[in-house]
Amino acid sequence: MKTYKFILLALSFFLFCSSSCENPKAQHFITIQNNSDKEIIINNGWFPIPRESNCLKSGARFEYEDLIRDRMIKPHSNKTFERDGWDEDMFCNTNDTLYIEVFYRTDVDRMSCEEFEKTFPLKKEWKVTLADMEACDWTLVYTP
Repeated sequence: MKTYKFILLALSFFLFCSSSCENPKAQHFITIQNNSDKEIIINNGWFPIPRESNCLKSGARFEYEDLIRDRMIKPHSNKTFERDGWDEDMFCNTNDTLYIEVFYRTDVDRMSCEEFEKTFPLKKEWKVTLADMEACDWTLVYTP
């Protein structure tokens, strides 16, 4: 009897830990179009991103090479971000809000972390819900 309870408990724990929300309305990608003449860097999160710890430089949230490779969009082009690269549980609830921030690469490159956090050179912030993303066909457009 103890073995049966243990197996049931282990199975329940495994199912709980491995479950994820699969929203059938949520796409597996978000496309961001950069209509500016500058390279932009995208930052995202499920909560407003704290200004005092948002340096974006090496040793902060990302390694610089990864930041440029994964989060930079060239001028007058677009980039599609796979859902797996952002969050497995994208928009589990209709009330979920994703915060997406745009910074110019030149600001990230030239500013020290202290200067970046002090001036926080945010160019655009989207606060999007599932309904917002469905309405714009999962494409956000940055125009300065």
